[in-house]
Amino acid sequence: MGLAILAGALGLAFSNIDKISKFKGAGFEAEMNMVHTMLENQTEPSIEQKEQAKAQAELTHDENCILVCLQQAGYTWRYAKTIASETGISQAQTGAYLHTLMARGITKNGKGTNGEIWSITALGKSVQQQYLSKIEQNKKT
Repeated sequence: MGLAILAGALGLAFSNIDKISKFKGAGFEAEMNMVHTMLENQTEPSIEQKEQAKAQAELTHDENCILVCLQQAGYTWRYAKTIASETGISQAQTGAYLHTLMARGITKNGKGTNGEIWSITALGKSVQQQYLSKIEQNKKT
């Protein structure tokens, strides 16, 4: 009977998977925000996101360094402290940049075991690609 209840609970959870952010029970735990970010991180930006990115392609050198760090292979989420140490930007300034980028829809945050964690959005990937394209064009001229 307990197994039937567990199966029913899992079935209900997965039938409403787009509406839940965290599910925990009977030794099973899932955070849908994390899963969504992993999927988003592995997909190409949509045409709409690319168009939106063209309008937002203005990045500072430091912001670009942060976005490069967020796209490092093997990581979906990063701590600001780690980003600061890898980029050489102070931790306070890194946090400020991350919040500014989040307000523009380029990054997003979540809760990690050691505090706030950050990830790049599909729009952010597109903005960073646009920024790099502009730099390449400027080098050629």
